[in-house]
Amino acid sequence: MSAVETEESGGLQFSILKRGARDPEGPFSEGDLLSMMNDGTLSVADLVYYEGMGEWKPIGEVFEVHEQISHFVDDGQDTEKVALAFREVGNVVGNSENIYYVAVQAKAGLLSKTMQCVIITDKHVFIMQEKRVGFELEAHLWKDITNTLMRDEGKGLGTYSILLGAEKRVDVLHLPLKQVQRLFQLSQEMKQDSLN
Repeated sequence: MSAVETEESGGLQFSILKRGARDPEGPFSEGDLLSMMNDGTLSVADLVYYEGMGEWKPIGEVFEVHEQISHFVDDGQDTEKVALAFREVGNVVGNSENIYYVAVQAKAGLLSKTMQCVIITDKHVFIMQEKRVGFELEAHLWKDITNTLMRDEGKGLGTYSILLGAEKRVDVLHLPLKQVQRLFQLSQEMKQDSLN
């Protein structure tokens, strides 16, 4: 498969560095890597890298994380945005905190080219705003959230809101409605768990 065909197929693009080799190979799709592992030309100890990952890691480690990410895209989320959100939040939460869901904004605002994601863990709601350079991550503990709201915007989109006390409300607009409904459902469960 040529690099052009790989890029057109979408999804993450991986480079590999086999143990003992000097030069990396790629780009490869996830399917390519799985095929190479199945036929024995690639080992779980060989190194892999994809844009935004930060450093080369053993394939076994990355695909363990990638398996975790794959269950967040059931509602049509952009896999690359989910991977970025998962990585950013994973860098700030402890091992005892679990990421349950990542929702990705369907489109940026009219005046902005940035995207937002909502990440739900068992301890926080994170709102990640993509900036021109890097990301801004806003964290809210479940115990500080007084309520969560959802609103249907029409055309398959919705707004997810969290209320912080009586005064502050944080809205994330233009999320696919299916994702807003899932955020709201999980929020109710997490809020209830935080009270127990």
